Amino acid sequence: MVDKTKNPEKTFPRGIIISAIVITLGYGLGIFCWGISTNWQAVLSNPTTNLGNISYVMMQNLGYVLGQALGLSTAAAKTMGLWFARYTGLGMFLAYSGAFFTLTYSPLKTLILGTPKELWPKKFTKLNKAGMPSYAMMVQCAIVIVIILVASFATADASAFYNVLTLMANVSMTLPYLFLLYAFPKFKENQNIVKPFEVYKSLAWTKIISWVVFIVVLGANVFTLIQPILETGQIQNTIWMLVGPIVFGVAGIIWYQVRERHVN
Repeated sequence: MVDKTKNPEKTFPRGIIISAIVITLGYGLGIFCWGISTNWQAVLSNPTTNLGNISYVMMQNLGYVLGQALGLSTAAAKTMGLWFARYTGLGMFLAYSGAFFTLTYSPLKTLILGTPKELWPKKFTKLNKAGMPSYAMMVQCAIVIVIILVASFATADASAFYNVLTLMANVSMTLPYLFLLYAFPKFKENQNIVKPFEVYKSLAWTKIISWVVFIVVLGANVFTLIQPILETGQIQNTIWMLVGPIVFGVAGIIWYQVRERHVN
């Protein structure tokens, strides 16, 4: 979308800065409100609470506690909590509705068009009239449907299965950014690459920002891995988080080698 905005040299950096500030303040305020309003053992001990509905549970609890702090009756405080949860549900529905339309094609299209065509079967790289890899999108849709069916009917506890998938994605989703952050300063140093659009023009600032973010993301991943062991002594969650990037990484390496042999 950057190349479709007016005056992207100025608009894009400004948009990034504004969104970063809004997201940081919003997350910080939300986490602070949850922290001061939640009895963690009481709220999270409910067996129906999982990684899929935790946001609604926390917001409902926040509304209930806020209602009590304002002197409302128990019934009114519970109603306030319900409206907090409903507002959260509506907000997440609208956000996800927009995100789903983009996420159904954007990562897949970027992956296929941003890599050598030889890595993929010919059907995967063929674009339809709208410029979309329709066959690859149908394969992606089939995989998602299978995962949903497995979670719904093939497991005794769909909530536990969802938690495992979430744990596997925790580190897997952020690990690729470490490679990008490590490569970005080298990309900036390479003068042979044409860069028609640049935000960070100072190489020194580029290195500083890249390494600061690299350390933050790496630290977050490390603490995410060790947090279950430190808090509960249960190592299985850590194992699942390690399994995610290992499985996907090995699958990517195998796929690359298979396609390389096929081309040769």
